[in-house]
Formats: sequence, structure tokens, C-alpha cells
Amino acid sequence: MIPQPPPPAKRPASSVAAQDWALCVSTYQRGKQLCDCVRAALASTERPAEIVIVDASADWAQNRERVEAVIAAAGGCPLTYVPARRKSLTVQRNQAVALARADILFMIDDDALLHPDCAGRIMAQYRADTQGRIVAISARNTGSDGVTGGGESKRTNPAAKLAAGRSGPVQRSIDLALRHLLMIPAEQRFLGYDRPERRWQGDATLPQGLLRVDFIVGFALTLRRHLALREPFDEGLVGSSIAEDLDASYRFGRHGMLAIAPDALIHHLEAAAGRDRRRISAMLALLNIAYFVRRNSERQGRDLARYGLWYLRMALAELPKDIAGARWDLPQFRGALLAGRHLPALLRQPRAGLPAWYQDLQTRLITGTAPGHGQNNATAPDPGANG
Repeated sequence: MIPQPPPPAKRPASSVAAQDWALCVSTYQRGKQLCDCVRAALASTERPAEIVIVDASADWAQNRERVEAVIAAAGGCPLTYVPARRKSLTVQRNQAVALARADILFMIDDDALLHPDCAGRIMAQYRADTQGRIVAISARNTGSDGVTGGGESKRTNPAAKLAAGRSGPVQRSIDLALRHLLMIPAEQRFLGYDRPERRWQGDATLPQGLLRVDFIVGFALTLRRHLALREPFDEGLVGSSIAEDLDASYRFGRHGMLAIAPDALIHHLEAAAGRDRRRISAMLALLNIAYFVRRNSERQGRDLARYGLWYLRMALAELPKDIAGARWDLPQFRGALLAGRHLPALLRQPRAGLPAWYQDLQTRLITGTAPGHGQNNATAPDPGANG
């Protein structure tokens, strides 16, 4: 093990402090991408005060050695590298939060690369907010120019590219189709469950350089440590925990504003190595929202009725997506229908035991216990850290 400097001194979580930032990464079987992620963060004009990595891979110790070498080559940085308690993105995120000591946590994905000035720009916004009204800030996804590390990446955000550069009426028509027919935007893929009085009601004025958002996707998430401790990620989810970022973002909105910094750039590789199959992903995207509503809503009758209508819209939206992608076996649409088969049992579960019951259901669905389907190695249990 390569010696590393000690992490920052322990201090209470603060709602206003922004002295330093920590890179907090949850990873699984992406050793190369993880090293690139760390390398890019260390090339920041404002370097992290510490790096915290929670690894669910069976070979996590070897991954740690590779990361240590990257850090040593970049001049050193305090590193905390531990195996995951359970193979769950939400569990791993909470584990990283508990270990971190910096005021601001950059909880980006292991396949996301910070541009050199991204951290400095975001930290400047947190420091200027002396009242702590801004609780989380998103970086903006962009290309790889100027990023340290990286490699092959998938085509990202094709929906946005479809609308770009079109005439006004055509662009509005495309935006309408993406929003209401295909249900693409984050706010369409989540169903709120709070009463209005639970939402933050303070001064909504934002400083120049920030735009308000309702949700922050996980690969670009930064937030105050005190908020991450107060609103932990939902550990009822397993594996890649689809929509965990939407649920967490929604709850962050109880305490202040969420914003995006358009000039703080990040490049999301969307590496294929940990992705679930389309059928399973589509199914869990719908079931997870039902789980959030069932677990958190104080108006069960009203919100579950709203969910029923939302489910129908989401299920129908998967059909044209499959057709547009020439996926003639309709995996996403079939996944949506499969979710419908499990909804009655989920919605009948007593809320007290819901997380444990839902963990079991997800594990059975993901590991392919249904007849005719193989195991999904992206999220299936394996020996080692999660055995």
C-alpha cells in the first residue's frame, strides 16, 4: 500500500461552510474508468481535500492499489478506500458520506471526468452562499476536450441533440414529444410525494451563473455534507439503484435550492460495464418510483392513484423508444409490463417492512430467477466484498 497523507481533521457538518471538497465515488467493476475519474479530479485547479471510494468489486483491493498509484503520480492526496457493505449504489453512497470529512461532497459517478476548472467554479458558488440556501449544485455534462484521462464513450443525450439547431416550431414540437410522449426529462420520470408544506419556501433568488433545477442526476451531483447526512440515499434499493438520484434530489429540495452551474463542466462517459439489461432497467425504473411513493407518501390514496396514471404513461412511452431503436423484441416495453405484474404485491406491503421486502424482490428480479432468463452480472451477488 502506497502511503497517503492523512484526511482532513474531523469537524461537525455545517449548513454554510464550504472550506473544501471531497471526491466521493461509489464503484463496481470499473477499475480503468475509476482511475480516469480520480486522475481528472486531481488535475482540478482546486484539488480535492480527500478522496473517498467505496468499491463493491470482488477485486477491490487491486483497484485500490491502482488508484493509489494514480494519486501518487499526481503528487498525493488523502485516500479512504473501503469495500462496500452491500452491493447497492445507495448503500455505497451513504457509506462514503459517513467516511468523508470535507464540507462539500462531489458524489460523481466512477465514469465521470471533471474538467479542470469545474470544482473551482462550483466551490466559488457554495462559498458565496453564506446563508446556505443552495444545498446542491450540478455540473453540466459536455464533451471530453480538456479533460485528463478518458477513452471510449457511448453516445450521450441523443434526445437533446435531436432538438438542437432546429427551427422554433420544429424544436417546440420535438420538446413536446420528448416531454409528454416519451417522458424523457427527469421531472417526468419521477412522481413527487411530499405535501406542499414539506417543500422549502425560502428566497429563491439565485446568483449569476446558476440556474435552478428540481433534480440533479447522480453523475454530476455535488452537495453539502450536512445535507447528505440529513437526507441519506434510500438503502431499500439494490445494485445500480435506478432513480436513486431523483429521489434523493427531491428530498434535498426540502431544505434549500438545487442549481446547475452551466460553466462547471463534467464529461460523463456512460461506460457500458455496469449497465443493467434494458428489460430489467425499464422494469426497475417503474417499480422504484412505486416504492418511493409507497414508503414516503403521507397521502397514500391520492398519490397511488396518481402513480397508476403515471405508470400507464411511462409504459406506453417505452414502446416508441423500442421501435425507434429497432429493438423488435421490445425489451423496454416488456420490462414496463413486467413491472405491472409486481406492482400489486409492492403496494400491499406494510410500510414498516417495505425496504427489506423490496430488496429481496429486486435481487430475485435482477439475478434472473424468472424462467428463461440468465443472471445479470452487473448487479448479481458475488463473492468478496459483498458476499
